[in-house]
Amino acid sequence: MRIVKLSPEAFDKYLSSISYCSYFQTSAYGRLLSKFGLKDEYIGFEENGQLVGALLLLHKPIFMGFKYAYVPRGIILDYNNQNLVHTAIKELKSQLMKDHYLMLKMDPLIICTKRDRKGKILGKNPNIDNIMNTLKNCGFTHCGFNSYFESVKPRWEAEIDLRKDTNTLFKNLSKQTRNKLRKATKYGLSVYKDNKYNFEQIYHLIKDKDTVSLKYYEQMHNLFGDNCELYYAKLNTRTYVENSKYLYEKEMEINDYLTNIIQSNGYKGKNMSNILNKKMESDKLLSAYKKYMVMATELLKEHPEGLIVGATITLKVKNKIFLITEGFDKRYKNLAANYLTKWKIIEKYANSNIQVFNLGAISGNFKKEENKFKGLNEMKFSYNAIGNEYIGEFNLIINGPMYSLYKGVSSKK
Repeated sequence: MRIVKLSPEAFDKYLSSISYCSYFQTSAYGRLLSKFGLKDEYIGFEENGQLVGALLLLHKPIFMGFKYAYVPRGIILDYNNQNLVHTAIKELKSQLMKDHYLMLKMDPLIICTKRDRKGKILGKNPNIDNIMNTLKNCGFTHCGFNSYFESVKPRWEAEIDLRKDTNTLFKNLSKQTRNKLRKATKYGLSVYKDNKYNFEQIYHLIKDKDTVSLKYYEQMHNLFGDNCELYYAKLNTRTYVENSKYLYEKEMEINDYLTNIIQSNGYKGKNMSNILNKKMESDKLLSAYKKYMVMATELLKEHPEGLIVGATITLKVKNKIFLITEGFDKRYKNLAANYLTKWKIIEKYANSNIQVFNLGAISGNFKKEENKFKGLNEMKFSYNAIGNEYIGEFNLIINGPMYSLYKGVSSKK
């Protein structure tokens, strides 16, 4: 085996020959990060003139000319082949030593378990223990099985299987999510794909959620091309007024009906208790609908042409589409703009060559009372998603003496 330096084009050609990869492992992602402080390099493992593995290496100098390396989503390699892994890591470490690296971090795209929304294990990788031992024998140190977002990339992600018809996918949504989608549509919300990629128009909706700049998303589109998609949710303000008024008037009829029953004492015992509960719920709805009706009327005056209230950016790689970021105008949270946008993406790619919708990070803590990110989990699992638990991060020290010196100096700062 020998280490070979690859061009971005050769690296992508190799990616096209394998069955899996993440957008984090593409040359487009490497070139994107190279515009924001990191250097990208592409390395292959060659045997008998054929590539048997490859990796995107992101690096930066950290100490006395020595570099830190990160391999997003890990080396692309058959981790079940112990001899191959041992040989590849030995050759890579030797090359990185020559190139003045201190350490390497990676987080392989290896699934440990698949979970349902309650954390129940639906499937387990039988080779995890062997892979862990192989990597440890190669000199890697495992960084632990974290449950939150302590790692560079999420160790837990949610994915939706799109290999079903839209009716089945809709039925598989939680009841609450189905209701939100219906309500959003009734209020006059529609989802559009922005073929002009006007990121500046929607950046205000996502900037509070992310730490990346507007330029980052513009460069992402330049590098990923049409595989980068921008969607926005736009409110028809006239429809919003009409339907807010309709919902208010219908609820007023229900409220009046319940009031008459209570005043006439038409029901006794348990039935009356049920009526009182319905009346209190109707009072809450009536108050909310009145608030929306007033808000809608003002919106129509200010934005007669409509108003963008939500935005979503996605990337397509192979047979997957990845949710990169999303955001919505907090003033119109009741419209559930991001819920509707995700559904429209699901609807668009159902039963197509795109087989999986990756919704991104979730928490690995499935105990609601102990998980501060329970809302994030509930939202993503409401689409009948499955949780992927990955193997986690590994560190490989390349130059032990220099790394010890670096740690000693760093600890004194």
